[in-house]
Parts: sequence; C-alpha cells; structure tokens
Amino acid sequence: MKTCLLVMASAAALAAQNPGLPDPGAANPPSGNPAAIRAVNRFNPDDPEIIHERYLYKDRLMTNPVYFVSGYMDIRDAPPNSCLVSNKGNRLTSFFDQDKKYLSCVENIHPVPIPPQAAFARSSFSKGLLAGLVINVAPPDSEPAADKAAAGKLFVNDICLPATLYLLSDTPNEIFVQPFLKRWRPHDDFVRFALSGNHPFRRRLSHVATIAAPVDGSILTTELVNGDEFRTLKTLSSTIRVGVKGKGSGRVTAQIIGDSYTQGGFFRDALLKPEQVPGLSLIGLRKGAQNQYDEGRGGWRLDSYFTIPTRPESSFHSWMHPEGDFRYWGVREFWVAAWKCFRKTAGDAFEPNYSCGRFDACLPRFDENTGVLLQPMPGDMQYDHAQSTFLVYDGKNWMPRRQEDFNWRFDYPKYLAMWGLEAPQFLFVALGLNDFCNQLQADYSQWDQQITTLKNSYLEARPDGRFAICIPCSSCGVLDNAAGAFTLKQNAAMWNFRQHLIEQFDRREQDGFYLVDTAITVDNEYGYRFLPKNDITTPYAACPDEATLKVQTGNPHPYNSYPCMGVPIAAFIQALRE
Repeated sequence: MKTCLLVMASAAALAAQNPGLPDPGAANPPSGNPAAIRAVNRFNPDDPEIIHERYLYKDRLMTNPVYFVSGYMDIRDAPPNSCLVSNKGNRLTSFFDQDKKYLSCVENIHPVPIPPQAAFARSSFSKGLLAGLVINVAPPDSEPAADKAAAGKLFVNDICLPATLYLLSDTPNEIFVQPFLKRWRPHDDFVRFALSGNHPFRRRLSHVATIAAPVDGSILTTELVNGDEFRTLKTLSSTIRVGVKGKGSGRVTAQIIGDSYTQGGFFRDALLKPEQVPGLSLIGLRKGAQNQYDEGRGGWRLDSYFTIPTRPESSFHSWMHPEGDFRYWGVREFWVAAWKCFRKTAGDAFEPNYSCGRFDACLPRFDENTGVLLQPMPGDMQYDHAQSTFLVYDGKNWMPRRQEDFNWRFDYPKYLAMWGLEAPQFLFVALGLNDFCNQLQADYSQWDQQITTLKNSYLEARPDGRFAICIPCSSCGVLDNAAGAFTLKQNAAMWNFRQHLIEQFDRREQDGFYLVDTAITVDNEYGYRFLPKNDITTPYAACPDEATLKVQTGNPHPYNSYPCMGVPIAAFIQALRE
C-alpha cells in the first residue's frame, strides 16, 4: 500500500458537509479530482444510524458504553488503493459492498486501506471522540524515495494490544513495551502511555508502565511514535477491567492448561496466596501444591493435547477418547513409571520424573507393578506398550483393539466424569510458545480450529464457564543466551502470533472467547536469569573489573517475571467471579 496523505479542511466547513456529498460552498467540489475527493468529510455527526454505547466487531454490534458506531459512510467514489483517514485515529472499521453486505474489517490501523468492491464503511470510536470527528478519503500519492528499501518495502513498526486489559487492585500491574511492540528499536521508535481521567501511573517509562491503583472502566491509550519526525504512527485504546484483590468469600474453581510455564507454576505467587484470590481451587490431574492441581506439560503445544498418548515416556493427558461409551486411561507402562516417581524409586534423572511425576491423586486407580486399571468398567481402554495394542475391557476380559477401530475426539465432559472432577468456572489456556516460536511465516488455521474445539467441549460441560486464551510470551529474551536460540527472531515470531490472537479472538465474548494478556507482564531484559561471571560472560580476556556480558540461561523461561505473569489471570477471576 502506498503512502496515504491526510489533507484536512477547516472544521467549520467540514461540519456542514453531508457524507459523500460536496460542500455547496467549497471552491473545488468533488469531480474525480483526488484533492477534491479527500476534502469530503464522510462522517455526519447527525446521522440517525449512529449507535451509541456499542462497538463494531466485523458486522456485529457489541455492547460497550465507552464506544459509538458510525452510520454507513459512502466511499463509492474512492479511487483504487485509497485509504480512510481521520483526525482522531481509527479503532475498528468494517467495509460493506453496494448492498451493505459485510466484506472485511481492519483493526487498529491508521490510515485504513479501503479494499476493492467496498462501497460503504462503518467505524467504532470512543464516545469522547464524537465531537469534531472528521473522516476523509485519501487517494495514493507517489512514494518518497526515502521510503523505498532494497526489496521495495520499508519496515514499519507496529503495536498490538487487546481491547480489554485485566488489572488487579492494589497491585503493581506491569505493562512492558517490548511484548506488544513488533520490534524493539529504542532509538528509532517509542511508545507513549496515557490514562483517561488523568488517573495516575506508578511509573511511566520508555520500556514499561506500571499501574498500581487501576480504575475500572478507564481507558489506557498507547501511541507508537516515530523518533525521526515524532509522528504518531498508531494509537490504541484498551479498556481497564479491575479485579478487586481479596474479594469474595465463597469457593471459586479454575483450571490452567499449558506448557512448561504452567508445569513450573508461573501462576503460583499470584493465585495461591489467599489474600489474592480467596477460596480458589485449581482443577487438574497434576499436583502442584496442597490440594491444588494443574494441566501443565513441558514442551507441549496445543496440538499435543489433541494426540492420543501411547508412549510410556510421554506425559499422560485425558482429553482424547473414542466416541461412544469408551474411556481411555492411558499407557499401562506410564502408570508404572508414575508410581516410581511417587515412591521416589525412579532415580534422580530428569526423566521420567518431569513427565511422569505429579500424578499423585491418579495413582490409586492403577496397579503399582503392572499399571493395569483397577476395578475397570465395560468400555474402559488402556494401551499396552509391550504388546503395541489397545486393550478394551468387555466386562470380563481385556480384548485387543486397533486405534483405527474407533472415532477419537477431544471430550472435556468425559475427562471430568472419568476422574470425578468438578467443571471449573474458569478455564485458561496458556499455550502457543512451543507452537510458533520458530515460525515467522506460520499457518494458524489448525491452532484456531483446535482452540475452538477445546472451548466448545469445555462449555458443553460448563455452559456458564469463562474460557480464556492467555496470550503467550512474545518477549523471549535477548540475543546472547546459553542455549544458542535466536531469541530476537523468536520475539518476532511470537509477536506475529500475538497479533493473530488479537485479530482473531479479541472482542468475541459472545462466542465464548476471552483474551487475557499475560505476555505483557514479561520483561524481555530483566525477566530472565543470566549466567554469573565466568569465562563466557567476561567482556574480554583478562578483563580487570566486574563487568559481565548478559548471557541468558533457562531459555525460554522468564522465571524473574513469573510473579507478574499470573496477575492478569488473578484479575480476570476476581473481576468475573460471582
């Protein structure tokens, strides 16, 4: 898309214009001339089709008292490759054809490229921007020579944030810039913060903003600013939703499904202190703390939870089952290893303790020496690794069967029924890093399909439940690191996925999706552990002082940021619990 230029007419003249029609007093009425076209204000503040206290998601109107939605703005005279530009910055714009049938939407981009076949447009803005709002068409102009790179493109930085940020009261809520900035270029691009109502920040620095006394319903505005000309490249607005720390006296249930972050208990400090989320009971198969369980497995992707576990060395999960009255209980040899981990007779090696440990509450169902399910019912299934076959109990005997004899599917209600678990009020999915950290050009379609299946299966068991996707870490560390991973490239890959999650799942509460930004709490530079001073970290041979090179260890786990990562989850629970 070529550079779009905004040419403003005077506010007084523009206010008198009707959308798509020339101002009778204009010196140069629209006649196909590009300059005349962009001088026409497409927004009519008196349009009866303006809808207050709503925002637009694609072609659907969603309730939100902070926003309003414009009427259908006529853009049929827009030249090819034109943009919509406004003097307020666009929040979300949808395009429609000649019959006002929905075509596409663009979020948080300014100027907004007009797609082919678009005849009308509608936009959502904060209510406070209604006065004096001007929306024009800007046809393409010639690109300056400085905008051209060797490949014909110039990299333009970007930022992305969800429409709602969940903050916890009386808590330092950290909002780090690097997780939501496409590229960290501290000498070229800057992010500026502002809060509506002049509410205070604890700190507001170039790489982080901290809000310790959040106000529910307030608006956090973030601006991406170019450091060469100090032009604002993009403006985002996020509504603050506050969870009151310590609120509630009854029991509240939640579950976290995740990878090594969850296995390592990143949520522990924020969730398992009674003064944070009173009465919290975490549901799952893997024991994390006293009477607290999770569903974390190191190195796993979302796709891993849609595979049938048949390897004794791989951690068991209990969501894939054959359709009908069949229940899959996993690999017999796995449960033998899990018993050894529980008895501490498995040795001190990393495996099988990491993958087969923490299944303490499950073990009484299985024979310690053989892994056979005790007290089976007809339809119960296990896999015998030694025989390389599935075994189905028919009421008297275990009969061999093949995997392809059954139709397997993800079945959350069956998982709960098998293990006697309560359907949690909140389900958080903290996955994606292992899925996409090394894929700059990724296909997210399977991930989207599987997360939708997981959500639907959970809501089948708990129709009033809250299903939340936790945005995974997009600040994976610095370039120098002991593992040799290209963390700067991982940051870029995960930012792409972050942007996809926001575009695909944000503002879809009516579809059962919530988005919780846990990634925004991870400090890219100080959130990770580094090696102590040694030969690797000495700046140069025989360096006489104590200076060290920062060589990251523990990739890609931001252990130092773990206490902050769970805060948005705690805030979400506290904001929405009964």
